[in-house]
Amino acid sequence: MPRNIYISHGTTSEQNLLADIIEESIAIYGHDVFYIPRKIVKLDGVLNEDTLSNFPDAYMIEMYVESIDGFEGDGKLITKFGLEIRDQLTLICSVRRWNQLVGRFGYPEEQVKPREGDLIYFPMSKGLFEIKYVDDKKPFYQLNNLPMYRMTLELFEYNNQKLDTGITEIDDIQSYSSQGFTIVAEYDVGVTQKFARHDTLVLTFGSGINGSCEVLRTEETADPLKDKVFIGPITYDNGVFRPIAPGTVMLNETTLTSATIDSVAVLGIASDDDINRNDKVERNSTFELEGNAFIDFSEANPFGEIQLP
Repeated sequence: MPRNIYISHGTTSEQNLLADIIEESIAIYGHDVFYIPRKIVKLDGVLNEDTLSNFPDAYMIEMYVESIDGFEGDGKLITKFGLEIRDQLTLICSVRRWNQLVGRFGYPEEQVKPREGDLIYFPMSKGLFEIKYVDDKKPFYQLNNLPMYRMTLELFEYNNQKLDTGITEIDDIQSYSSQGFTIVAEYDVGVTQKFARHDTLVLTFGSGINGSCEVLRTEETADPLKDKVFIGPITYDNGVFRPIAPGTVMLNETTLTSATIDSVAVLGIASDDDINRNDKVERNSTFELEGNAFIDFSEANPFGEIQLP
């Protein structure tokens, strides 16, 4: 038989009332988090994966932590690759609030809900989480609509993505997680504008090859004309990778807006701890330099066979 016409199964006023109750409950028991949409810079058309992505914006929104007993997931595991932390978190947000605070700013019109691959910064634990799954069907059409998003998140594994949200504590994750180099920059006398985070540094080597990188952060030294500059991986204009060893000096003039740098020197230290400063165990630069002594990785020998005399 047809549905009883005298019983409402969800009017606009009832749906709005439920949305108000959900939003008020989250405002009372929830937490403010930052929703960070992912922007794909380069897409692999074969595997349909992002080979390069960045996160240029962050939007504050309140969400309810459904994982009230703590982090879920596999937790901390010791594997053959080292320590892995697989913490998971479940967050709930109102559909209406997400559309108001995030959807209309961070997404194109055809995107109607949070999507997997976006990030959420959880200030309580100072953790950056990646959205793995979005469930928008619980509760299931109780009032003929879907009022909530339930998101399953996993601790984000940083892999040299660019974080430029404008929120210092979020952008610092890139500064302290990127594998880069430490260089010492000498400024001309009278220079007022020095290197700052997110600046692009162009290095000109004696061979005429240029390399560009991002300034992750700077640190003042006792000499007012010298700064310790932490830079990200260098991209060379001819596509050939060149390892930079401690003591390397680029004497060619390098310019950045109004600041002119006479010389940029890689910090001269005995070991490479400060070159790849975020991993005190690895010795990539040392292996690279020692390996070049007996293994040829040039274009003439791309597979790197040992050259016997």
